[in-house]
Amino acid sequence: MKPNNKQIMLLRNRRNTFLGQMKESTLAFYETFSRNVSDTSIPAQKQEELLLDAAKRLVEAQNKGDAPESIYEGNPLGYIKEREQKYRPQTDTDQTSPKDTKSENPSSATEGETRGISFNLLIAWAAISIVFVLMGFIGFVTKWSGEDPAPYTRISLFTLTLIAGGAIVLIQVLLSFNNETDDVQSSVRKKGFQLASMLKYLIVVVVILLLGYTLGKVLPIIELSSITFLIIGLIALFLIYPIFVRKRKK
Repeated sequence: MKPNNKQIMLLRNRRNTFLGQMKESTLAFYETFSRNVSDTSIPAQKQEELLLDAAKRLVEAQNKGDAPESIYEGNPLGYIKEREQKYRPQTDTDQTSPKDTKSENPSSATEGETRGISFNLLIAWAAISIVFVLMGFIGFVTKWSGEDPAPYTRISLFTLTLIAGGAIVLIQVLLSFNNETDDVQSSVRKKGFQLASMLKYLIVVVVILLLGYTLGKVLPIIELSSITFLIIGLIALFLIYPIFVRKRKK
């Protein structure tokens, strides 16, 4: 912050009023105190405020017959250091540490995390786990109600692949839209990149559909009981944290 020269002059004039009231011993102590303040990194205007306050306290102590060293609870040097620590962050704002540099663009790191293979595997894993839980639960309820749970006890690998791929595309497209909403001031080139990313995931879906159409009759079908589907799905959901989340945190 740029010092206010006019304000500094007013503070000095008020301080001089107290200096004229000091005895020789008090004035000598004040001069030592002033040198200690000047050697700190406290901003200039704050130094003047501190010196004015010290001069006032010294005159009051002198009038009471107390020693100059009694100001600031008998620890004037400690008080100076305390004030310096208080204003140090304000004097170091122009210096950028490596840590600050790394945190200047958190959106880039977030974008990288949401486009990695690990994140896509997490989406696919979660989607299939939820499908297993739903199939097991619906099949269990259907069987409990006296109806045939067979439709909910079998699923093809093609269907699972389509669910996993569709979930990845859906999440990534939503994230792309979210990034565009957050970066209202982004350039046209960045928006074009987002569109390219969306097209890339849509192409993945088309490829999955073509492969599924070609290999749909060849891929095996998983057939399990409703309770087995439910247990596998719940275990898979429980394993999301140790396999994916904790690993990403590290």
